[in-house]
Amino acid sequence: MEKKQTNETEDEEGVVTVLEDEYGEQYKVATYDDVVFPINIVEMGARKRLSYVKNFQYKDGDVLLCSFPKTGTHWTANLIHYLMYDGPLDALVSHQPCLIDLFDIESFGQREGRRIITSHLLPKYFPTEHFANSGKTVLVFRNPKDTAVSMFHQLRRLKLFGEFRLSWNSYMNYWIEGKIPMGSYFDYYNNWQKFIKDNTKMDVLVVQYEDLKNDSLNQLRRIQTYLELKHSDERLRAVLEKCSLGNLKADVESKKIKTVLIDEAGKSILYRKGIIGDWRNHFTVTQNEQIEAVVKEKFKDSMFNYNAWIC
Repeated sequence: MEKKQTNETEDEEGVVTVLEDEYGEQYKVATYDDVVFPINIVEMGARKRLSYVKNFQYKDGDVLLCSFPKTGTHWTANLIHYLMYDGPLDALVSHQPCLIDLFDIESFGQREGRRIITSHLLPKYFPTEHFANSGKTVLVFRNPKDTAVSMFHQLRRLKLFGEFRLSWNSYMNYWIEGKIPMGSYFDYYNNWQKFIKDNTKMDVLVVQYEDLKNDSLNQLRRIQTYLELKHSDERLRAVLEKCSLGNLKADVESKKIKTVLIDEAGKSILYRKGIIGDWRNHFTVTQNEQIEAVVKEKFKDSMFNYNAWIC
């Protein structure tokens, strides 16, 4: 799996790195204070972004939804969105995604009632007031293999973060090394494990994407209990139906909700397959062995290490 990494430049907004594949295709990223951002964050101001997140003011009932990119963020956000709504579900459209890492929440239309704040940042960057007020925090994780595949397809199609044409082989190396936005999958969840261990009074709900897919009703019960809600199973099944991939895609494609996650033709890329095991259609035997070795090494004593990933 050949790859090249060319020059790096540094300024007050971080280190700009040019990633290069075996065919000479290049992709730029910017690293600021241990966070790997898309290159356009340099123009937006990485320092300003992190300061905005850290000083974000808490409102009673806020739910902070945390995840590494492509681990089921938008689907989980919508499950929470519909769970926290008491009216007729048919009258509600799906949740407009807005990462606090990249955008000012105030500039996006807010849902009525409790807010859902989504982020891919490490715990140390999160709003001070949220944790000071014991705000609800949901952490989602997913098989790293499917996560890597989903991110590759998003970057290939995403207009927002610039043109991405790196080969699959080079991309996989960079992804494992933590050089693709938003950095290392393994470091992200290891940081979370340390945060949870060091802050025993913080009540963080950990949700595994595969469990949410395979045992949806029971997992939805867990989430609503954590959010102090009391819907019937009939209502929970209706929420799951509203959050089917087909319904969520329909809301985006019909323009009922807007998203900046679009391709060159202006078509939404917010949702793709959402299936378990798609990595088998992409990984070579060598790549599978490589990532399994990394899982065993970096997740040796991890709460996020599942034997089902090793196969």
